[in-house]
Amino acid sequence: MALFDRLLGRNQKSFLPSKLWNAIIWGKGWEDYSRWDKRKLIEQAYERNPTFYAACNLIAETVADIPIYVDYKTSTGMGSSTDHPILSLMDRSDDGRKTFVERMMLYLVVTGEAYAQIVFSHSDKRDRRPLGLVTIPAQDINPIQGDYMEPIKGFVFRDTKDIYFDNDEVLYVKQINLREYFHGMSAGVPLAEMIDLNNAAITWNKNIAQAGGMPPIIAKAPGISREESQQLKDDWQMSSGGANNSHRLKVVSENLDLVKLTDKPNEMEWNNALMSTTRMILMGLGVPSELMNDAQNKTYNNQREARKALYMEACIPLARKFYGAMTKKLQPYYSDNPVICIDTDAIGAIQEDRALVVERLTKAVDSGIISRNEAREELGYTVAKEAKTDPMTGQTTEQAVQETALNGAQVEAAVNVLLQVSAGSLSAETAKLILSNFFGIDTAIASEMVNAQTGRTVTPEQLEVQL
Repeated sequence: MALFDRLLGRNQKSFLPSKLWNAIIWGKGWEDYSRWDKRKLIEQAYERNPTFYAACNLIAETVADIPIYVDYKTSTGMGSSTDHPILSLMDRSDDGRKTFVERMMLYLVVTGEAYAQIVFSHSDKRDRRPLGLVTIPAQDINPIQGDYMEPIKGFVFRDTKDIYFDNDEVLYVKQINLREYFHGMSAGVPLAEMIDLNNAAITWNKNIAQAGGMPPIIAKAPGISREESQQLKDDWQMSSGGANNSHRLKVVSENLDLVKLTDKPNEMEWNNALMSTTRMILMGLGVPSELMNDAQNKTYNNQREARKALYMEACIPLARKFYGAMTKKLQPYYSDNPVICIDTDAIGAIQEDRALVVERLTKAVDSGIISRNEAREELGYTVAKEAKTDPMTGQTTEQAVQETALNGAQVEAAVNVLLQVSAGSLSAETAKLILSNFFGIDTAIASEMVNAQTGRTVTPEQLEVQL
């Protein structure tokens, strides 16, 4: 065990940060809190604080609902699919694709790290293939530092016993951490004091409510004994405490002087603390407070804008990080080099921004700043084969063909555009701009094709006939 002791930093505390070390304390109320202790983040933030809990769940559920597809190489070019074998790994996960993504996102947001075991067909590394994915609780696993050739050489899972995983057996996704390269950092770390204060404000209001709405009171009665003082406290609590006694008349001795520390709880700024810390927690997670019924905050004009901000500022970046890591880890096991992509055109909440992107790219193509292929690539569509230019005529060798026909990959991409119009996820005007400017289809023909799809359901085969 000496080797593992060294690798895990038991003898060299500066070698790797670990949840086993309580090196960093975050103030009273977060006893023994370490930025690497993922269990504390789950207990104190996710399980105890309602704002943090609701925001993390909203992010995870939204990411799980983002539509995805796979681009892959074919013998003739590129293809796209929504049921590629690399995606079926999530379908064969512990609870299905949606639950798997939600759970991975929750661990990533709450603890800054997410882990999944890659289950293989057999143990022989030469020709094995992945069969599915199993989520590993992030609070119980840590990377093992290797050397300059392989910085992470494996992972150790600690619960009732230690289990060691090879590097290629674990999908590891983490948030950027400037302090420690091989660990992720949760938003709960910079928000720790805000969460602690928010929890304290909730506890204060709960105690006030349980006391029948009474703030703390000091009673002064000169000359009474300790026993008489305790009896007076008990009598007062019995006759005045609790909501059921809030309407009853209280009569006290003329020798008893009552001093209230405050008549209103908000004089202690607890209500303001609750609201301000709630907004800070949501801001730290990238969730607009309007989505949490904060009627006083007017950062966004309506729920639609707030929902769009949730996608653009929190969910889409997280989805790209997660699916990017998944692609990098699993792509070597497939001969067609699959790439998991986000279908942003199918997210209705951001389509207004999509139209602005198309308008910007159209101007850039028309002015010659970028090519149609570069515009297609930015929009996430299949890139056409580059045509060669004839130095004598200045025309491309494929120009005549491109003006009258589309190749198979372009037809598939154009069909996808029309299907999005038919489904209502892409506006007709945006689709016309895409078809005419980036696919070279005549403007009148593009308009006729798009108008024909508005308000009706069609199949890809029907659209290919038109193209």
